[in-house]
Amino acid sequence: MDYQHIEVIPLTPSTGAEIRGVDLSNAIPDEVLEEIKQALWEHLFIYFRDQDLDPDTFGNVGQRFGPLHDEPFIPKLEGHAGIHQFRGVNAAQLSVQNLRWHVDHSYAKEPTMGAALYAVDVPASGGDTLFANMYMAYDALSPAMKQVVEPLTAVHDILSYGLASGHHSLSTTEQIDMLKTMRNKFPQVEHPLVCHHPETGRPYLFVNPCWVVGIAGMTAEESAGLLGFLNDHTTKPEFQCRFHWENGTFGMWDNRCVLHSPIGDHIGRRAMLRLAIGASEGPIAHRAAA
Repeated sequence: MDYQHIEVIPLTPSTGAEIRGVDLSNAIPDEVLEEIKQALWEHLFIYFRDQDLDPDTFGNVGQRFGPLHDEPFIPKLEGHAGIHQFRGVNAAQLSVQNLRWHVDHSYAKEPTMGAALYAVDVPASGGDTLFANMYMAYDALSPAMKQVVEPLTAVHDILSYGLASGHHSLSTTEQIDMLKTMRNKFPQVEHPLVCHHPETGRPYLFVNPCWVVGIAGMTAEESAGLLGFLNDHTTKPEFQCRFHWENGTFGMWDNRCVLHSPIGDHIGRRAMLRLAIGASEGPIAHRAAA
């Protein structure tokens, strides 16, 4: 696209781009917003350096892309609806948190459209985030494999990641009650393995190593084999970018067609504001849209 109002600097050939020439603390003109959206659809992850945002202006930027989603499991920022915070840690030891590759909220019937982070106080080194392009992951499949995966749906389960990662357990009555609450709020849901992007019309793989527990209609062994291949395939280095946060950086990604993985390799505090942008519909099967 030929951008007239912003400068777009690709981070890698596959994923990510820096946007220059925009002060997000001011109201974004409609024609500038339209180009920012096009850059997001094209590069999947976009970022703006040296921004001076408070929670209100951060939320205002997010609302230009859609309604803010109320996160069920991230601490809320009191007095700021839809704004959440990562406080990080204040310890002189290496973080070993491993959130793994994932798509946000795929356990819901309508996963969020996108998400954004604003770096308030982050380490000078470490704490990067990986992003992977699911358009490219689909395009790189053989014609035979595309025929295999296009009719299939995956089963997404909110309890899977928490139990597998050790964030949750069955060790106490309180933990079990919390898991029951999570299950009641979010029953298992199925989404297509290959989806149709409503903005670009392109097909992409919709996989999630954290929350997908199987392929509908397959045995556990069959599911494990196919999902193992897809999880390895979608995170190949050639589909990725690695992004380093700096204080004052605003970053946003298209949650529908990009996987992300925070890297827990930093020491000390990592404080960030976060928001998610709601979607009006669930993932669209590519075969239905063709």
